Parts: sequence; C-alpha cells; structure tokens
Amino acid sequence: MNKRILENLTRQHKALHVLKHIQEEEFSYLREFKPQSVGALEFSIQELMRQLMVERKCVRRMIAEVVPGATRLTQLTEFFGEEWAQVEDVLSKIDALEQICAKQAEKSYAMALALFDQSSGYVDFFKQKLTPTKQSYGPRGVFAKTKPAPAMLRGAL
Repeated sequence: MNKRILENLTRQHKALHVLKHIQEEEFSYLREFKPQSVGALEFSIQELMRQLMVERKCVRRMIAEVVPGATRLTQLTEFFGEEWAQVEDVLSKIDALEQICAKQAEKSYAMALALFDQSSGYVDFFKQKLTPTKQSYGPRGVFAKTKPAPAMLRGAL
C-alpha cells in the first residue's frame, strides 16, 4: 500500500509541475492580450485541477484503509518506516509547487481584472463621447431629447 501512496504523491507532484507551466503560459497570453488562447488554457487548468482532486481523494481513501480513522499522512510514519524520508521529500516538493501555483494564479487574476477594468473603461469612454449632448438629427427630424445610452439609429446622414 505504501508504494501506491508514494506513486500517487509522485503523480500529484508531476501534475503540479504541469499546472505551473500552464499557468505561466496563461499569464504570457494575458500579457499579449490573447483572450481565445487564455480561454483554451482555462479548460486545461480546470481539468488538471479536477484530476488533482481525484488523486487527493484516492490518497485519503488509502490512508483510511491502512490506519482506520487516520486522515493525514503524518499519522502513517511508522507504517512507511525507512521510506518516510522519501514521502516527506515528495510532500515538501508538492507544498512548494502549490505555493508557486497559488502565487501565479493570483498574478493571472490581477492581470485579468486589470484588463477587464481597462476594457470597461474604454467602453464607458466611447459611450460618453458618442452620446449626443445636444439635439441631434435622426431619420424623422430632430430628436426632442437625447438618449443617455447608445442606441441604434437608422437612416442616412
């Protein structure tokens, strides 16, 4: 059983490595303002996160099989014996990668939010500049009152 747990932890470590690279790629697409590429990577990130959760639930089940009532790997130190140092090494690598991925996700979130604010600012600016401030002409003559928001106009200028 300890071999299966160690294999699972190794898979989680490798998955976090892949996640780190995907997040870095996503951030580079955000900097280049390529929303279609970001959207495609988001699906990959979500699927990878789902797979990580499946692996973690599997480890929890294996831990409970080894020592009934146990919920943490640290409760299995005597079960692993000499291999515990290897388990601790993998766990520390997993923890370090999780921290890196969390920081990268925060950077991507901040960048996406900034791009959203910038885009909505542009929309507000254009709406303000394109809205007529005084009487304007339409297909049936002069509008009695200007509309506060952009509207579709028909007719020739």
